Amino acid sequence: MKCFPFFALLVLMTATLACGGTAPVAEEHELTATLVIPSDTPAPTDTPLPTDTATPLTPTATPDNTATAAVRATQSAEGALSELDKLLGDTDIPYKDGRLIWKQTEPFKISMAGPDYQISDIDDDLTAGNFIFKSDVIWEASGIVICGVIFRSEPNLLNGRQYQFPYLRLSGLPAWAIEVHEFGNFKNSPTDIKFSNALDLENGATNQLILVVQDDNFTVYINQTRQGKFYDYSKQRMNGNFGFLARQDSGSGYCEFENSWVWSLDK
Repeated sequence: MKCFPFFALLVLMTATLACGGTAPVAEEHELTATLVIPSDTPAPTDTPLPTDTATPLTPTATPDNTATAAVRATQSAEGALSELDKLLGDTDIPYKDGRLIWKQTEPFKISMAGPDYQISDIDDDLTAGNFIFKSDVIWEASGIVICGVIFRSEPNLLNGRQYQFPYLRLSGLPAWAIEVHEFGNFKNSPTDIKFSNALDLENGATNQLILVVQDDNFTVYINQTRQGKFYDYSKQRMNGNFGFLARQDSGSGYCEFENSWVWSLDK
């Protein structure tokens, strides 16, 4: 069974069991000498003075691309650390011992038409086991839409075993889950379906996801609101690749990911 019908079906079933309730970017100056010469004495021949050559006061700078990249990397790391200080400063998460290993340089949009499911790798060389992942995600669709992230995946994002974090807008119900997928199918969920009023359901809304992954536990923040800490003692995947995912049931829509970064917690 594909992940979308399964996720959406479980949301509907859970909502039904809950009795329909919803959770809560120098001017050169030529000098002319005038000599007074007696009239009976031949005037000496003037020797031309050398022409002055202007010397630039400031030498032309040689671009240093390596230094520029280093400055930008430092600024990016400082920006991510500042965000973490605000969110995790009073927690026991050892983020100050970590480092920035990837930062998104421009927004990435997954556009969809009709029933559609798409995934995209983030960077083939980017892998991590313990990390903090952050992304601002914009969603828009005429019907049901799911946006999410893939992590700790085998290199083949389509069929490899992996964890997924999808969150969904379905008939006013803001739902999310952490799931394990293999061969493109849902396998199990360490969290089950969760509902959260922290999710903004409006078309064009931006929802910020911060996912803290440490060994066999996951801490989830949506729009700066902590959703809880969850455990997966089966250790189904302890390292791997990252990707983005998007799915909708019909019509047209998109999921756009921006301001994303990965902060490694690995030693």
